[in-house]
Amino acid sequence: MLKRLRLLLIIGFCAVLFKANGQTVAFSIQAHQDDWQLFMSSRVIADMTAGAKMVFITLTAGDESCGACSYGGGGPFYLGREIGAVNSAKFAADLTTGTAPLDLPTATTVAINGHNITKYTYKNTVNYFLRLPDGNLNGNGFPNNNNQSLNKLRTGAIASISTIGINDIPALTPTATYTGWSDLTNTIKAIINAEKITGTQSWIHTAHDNTSTYNINDHSDHTNSGLAAQAAVSSGMAWVGVNGFMDYQSSAYGANLSETDHENASILFGLEVLGMTENQYQNDFSSGHQGWLPVDLFQVIRNPSGTAPFAPGTGGGSPGSDNTDPGLTKIPLVISMTSPAFINKDIMISISPYEQGELTTVIFDMTGNKIFELKTKVPAKDAFTLVLKSPVKAKGIYLIKNIINNTFIETRKVVVE
Repeated sequence: MLKRLRLLLIIGFCAVLFKANGQTVAFSIQAHQDDWQLFMSSRVIADMTAGAKMVFITLTAGDESCGACSYGGGGPFYLGREIGAVNSAKFAADLTTGTAPLDLPTATTVAINGHNITKYTYKNTVNYFLRLPDGNLNGNGFPNNNNQSLNKLRTGAIASISTIGINDIPALTPTATYTGWSDLTNTIKAIINAEKITGTQSWIHTAHDNTSTYNINDHSDHTNSGLAAQAAVSSGMAWVGVNGFMDYQSSAYGANLSETDHENASILFGLEVLGMTENQYQNDFSSGHQGWLPVDLFQVIRNPSGTAPFAPGTGGGSPGSDNTDPGLTKIPLVISMTSPAFINKDIMISISPYEQGELTTVIFDMTGNKIFELKTKVPAKDAFTLVLKSPVKAKGIYLIKNIINNTFIETRKVVVE
């Protein structure tokens, strides 16, 4: 009885401690090594700036039919892309923590749900690479990879899918075979559980699964990665919310990122393709890819409910601040915001509303005084740009709170110069 009581006290203390530190974790689940930099970078940087640990789960090797082959003068094509993605995460960590850069992390192999997976850890970032075959734009796969694809696994057209290079001599390591769609989604679920932080809520950033009216003309691997992410948290994981991003179609819309967020996206993507350049492959820093960099668009697919139950995780995070107010639910609302801002100048905020209704935007100084308030009618869930007309008259650090229907909130800090 005493042992049981002691255990309960320890569990309770840990939960309180995690909440007191404001420590959170967010997940970016994508098909290819460059997807989060192209389509989700502003949200990733915002979460990390708020103190979240960011866990990247990349499902395919992005090998473009090559498998584990090398055709440039350097190493394997997939590995150039993988190292590039680790470089991107390293920059994001250095930028958001404000700490001195360290050496690029080396790969380790971890066993998750009975499968060996490549993992890199750097400061407040963790990268998992499952290295499954690129499924081709249409989901039919490539002959070099036995025509395997995520789409075929999900629809039951194939019974299993294996990592690239599993049949090479010698075989690429680590290797793994996922038997059925549920094996893959349960592995993603196991990663989320391994990295979760007790007593907190988390968000997944992934491709939107609505390919008929929102995320149209998207890559099959993107769509299926989004579906896998949602399936992974569909049962017993209510504490995880899901943001669905528009991928290829986003370039048809006007730029909605601030100059700073656009610059960050360009650097992050540039570092990803640098991995290809260093391995002597043609990189993708082309006009087509550059068209996605100034635009991030997403919709909230699911809000979190409750908090992560007690269980030891495998990695730490960075302390941040809780941006919820009592009685309000924290959700992502802000895509991008003017940064830095200037006194007596307009502040522009790109908003992705969760629902139609009324948006209240309030600015507080660091002593808690309200200095600005604006109410805006939101007729639809479409993203829009909000202009705050010269709201700040003195230099300093301010809190901008955006509240939808007095129910959902996101708070951002802004530096005014």
